[in-house]
Amino acid sequence: MGAAGGIDATETPPLPDWSRLPLDPLLVVMVALEAPDLVRSGAACSSWRDAYATVRRLRIPTAESAPCLFYPRADDAGGGGDPDAATIYNPATGASFRVRLPDPPLRRRSLHGSGHGWLVAADEASNLHLVNPLTGAQHALPPITGLHNTELAHSDEQGNPMYNVYEVEYPSTDPEPLAYAASELRLYMYFKAVLSCSPCAGSSCVVLLLHQSDGELSFARLGDEAWTWIGGDEYYDGEVDGGEDWLLEGYRDAVYNEKDGLFYVLGYGADIITLDLKGNSPVVKKIMKDVTNQDDPTKYLVITPWGDLLQVWRMTDSRSSTTPVQRSVEGMEDCDVGIGMEDSDVEVPEDPNHELCTEEIQLYKVDIDNQKLMRITSLGDYALFLGLNSTMILSTKDFPTLKADSAYLAHDNFEDILIHTYSGKEIGIWNFRSGTLEVVDNVHSWQNWPVPIWITPSLC
Repeated sequence: MGAAGGIDATETPPLPDWSRLPLDPLLVVMVALEAPDLVRSGAACSSWRDAYATVRRLRIPTAESAPCLFYPRADDAGGGGDPDAATIYNPATGASFRVRLPDPPLRRRSLHGSGHGWLVAADEASNLHLVNPLTGAQHALPPITGLHNTELAHSDEQGNPMYNVYEVEYPSTDPEPLAYAASELRLYMYFKAVLSCSPCAGSSCVVLLLHQSDGELSFARLGDEAWTWIGGDEYYDGEVDGGEDWLLEGYRDAVYNEKDGLFYVLGYGADIITLDLKGNSPVVKKIMKDVTNQDDPTKYLVITPWGDLLQVWRMTDSRSSTTPVQRSVEGMEDCDVGIGMEDSDVEVPEDPNHELCTEEIQLYKVDIDNQKLMRITSLGDYALFLGLNSTMILSTKDFPTLKADSAYLAHDNFEDILIHTYSGKEIGIWNFRSGTLEVVDNVHSWQNWPVPIWITPSLC
């Protein structure tokens, strides 16, 4: 204090104590945050943690989150890191933070889909679970033996369980089923899993599973004990191609349409069916004929915000990377999964330089009325997110830091993951204007197992 009673200019005003912020304005701020930022704010202090718990308990709607990349960091591999930890990276903000998943350890799981903020992960017994990486919530789906073509068989010499898989029909006309070790079968069996809504909806949540043999379809609701196979013409609403022995197979991608409550499913021939799973029995309707007999390229189905149905064709090619995959035997044992991987016999890939890279992406508008695909060259102010996730399309006006007219890519080639489980996994951004692949900024060095995947973080 100066001689005249004034304030000394050298005095530092006290810093505000944000921990004393009243609950109501704190809640106003928190519900405006995206889910990852909301989780971080809850760790700031005890009063903020209480406010965060209030948002969770009352299920107050929060701001929509941009898609984020979920991936295990390379420095968590082996004995020096946390085998349960993963990183969530937001390309819209450049921010990232770490999360820990419940048991079983992340390195001993494989990922087969994501939607509404939840991962679809398989454990070492090849059974699927729904996992929310932000909240740690977890729900078991029906076991793999709940599929129509799979049964538990004998154990191997080490006492590990084995499964018998019957091709196409069960029981198969072939008396000799294919035998798989439990940790191997998940890579062979599961193509992709798609959710109708958040698992927080309970039994209203339907999981559609695309699986072997050759892209068959099964579904389950939360709480079901077995998968329901959608297998033949008894479910078909319309003229059946192929006669009485017609089977539903050859499907590679699916999306759920909240507006009509139907799943739209894409075949390798670019054909499309709809699935109505709301009643007692599935109803299948073919809305788009085959236009190709080629399984390549990888094909995705997109329902746009303006109501169009798009197909996205992703052409890839293998190449030799200048940076070979490096990992210790210790790190490989931490993620002991994959074809030919045994605790006592750790195999190194024949080509550690192998990578599968995107060469081109083509966009098509589906013309249902005229039964044809119309080539388009631009998404305008929209961005796609492609990978093992349920395909997403977002307006870059809502997320201005995302790159417009682009596709954010993660690795998802089924055969490549099966054969080259631990080789390089592509993450990039395809620019439709320039026709080039760009790098994703600020992504830490990622471990190639489990495969990185896009998610939209959610607290429900």
